[in-house]
Amino acid sequence: MRPLAIFLVGLVIVFGALAAVIVLSRPTERVFVIVDNSFPMRSVWNQVPRTLDELADETYAEFALATEKGLVHSWQDSFEFRGRTPYAPCDFEGIDAYAEADEADARVLITTSRSCPTDGLTNWQVIQLDPN
Repeated sequence: MRPLAIFLVGLVIVFGALAAVIVLSRPTERVFVIVDNSFPMRSVWNQVPRTLDELADETYAEFALATEKGLVHSWQDSFEFRGRTPYAPCDFEGIDAYAEADEADARVLITTSRSCPTDGLTNWQVIQLDPN
């Protein structure tokens, strides 16, 4: 019986070490998120925090956050988006110019269908919020 117990303990240790190596060697994904901060977003603004929370649930990721008007924060584990309100017209022309856009593994734009056209954006996942 004793050899079986030693074998099982050894097996648990080997599989535990293998699982730890797999988990710790997994690369962190960098996700760059831009929130449309223009007038058309007023009707869906209350949905933005929930959308950011859903994105933040992604494991092994760090996030940079901006509006189309400026950087909110660079790479970190969670989003900080308090105290923002929609203002001014939208303009998606410069969103690829952020350094974080080049460093990102994934790019996400949160907007609404009534805002600027997103047809010209390549390599962006566009999340369109609809008014309730």
